Amino acid sequence: MYQEVNGATLYYKEYGSGDKYIISAQMGFDLDEKGWPMDLAEEGYHVFTIQIRGYGKSTHVYEDLGDEWYNIWADDVYEFARRKGIEKFLYTGQSHGAGIGWHLALRHPEVLVGFVALVGGPHSRKGGDASPGRLETIKSAGDPEARIKRAEQARNNFLYFANKFSNNPELRKEFEGKAEKAYEEELNRTEEELRINPRKPLSYLKTDEEVYEELSKIQIPVLMINGYQDDVVPVTDIIWPIKVIKNSKCL
Repeated sequence: MYQEVNGATLYYKEYGSGDKYIISAQMGFDLDEKGWPMDLAEEGYHVFTIQIRGYGKSTHVYEDLGDEWYNIWADDVYEFARRKGIEKFLYTGQSHGAGIGWHLALRHPEVLVGFVALVGGPHSRKGGDASPGRLETIKSAGDPEARIKRAEQARNNFLYFANKFSNNPELRKEFEGKAEKAYEEELNRTEEELRINPRKPLSYLKTDEEVYEELSKIQIPVLMINGYQDDVVPVTDIIWPIKVIKNSKCL
């Protein structure tokens, strides 16, 4: 399904029904439509998954939007909800999708009942305004060999789990299928998709102190779910946000 917002066409899918709304916006979601956040519909929630502008079946972007990427994506989510007649919703996002959530919480808090961030920062200002992984993706745009390596890595990520669950034929087969789909998806990404550089969320803030001051303005409930061994957002970077965001917890 498609929805026009702010001069762009967004591809989205809908799961469940009712007025307990959850919205998530990402580059893409599980190719088998399994797991987070689609499975929340089974718990009684009305879930919308949105493919953000710039990717896949949504409107592609051919220019660099600089520090405005996350603002635009957040405004797109806000406008999507408005067009659907959704007055209040819980937003959840993973990685860059969680970055959208931080901007949404600061720009449109009145529409949020809460925000759940999965491995989504907030990111330290140390190490530049973009992650090493993002920079490698951008470099691969015009390099066929690098793109093949990216596709192979995407496949291997799922094959790892196929091997991990080798004693479960059903799960092994599922992850083997995901591996091939991920390989094809990576190979088929367009150059304009690969070149997108949204920087770190809240990239207009140049110091960690400025980030913490901005985050202290957030009043809605926030749940951060982070990995203990995450190199991009280490546990030490989560301590201060928990202190400054009034209604926040981290798992």
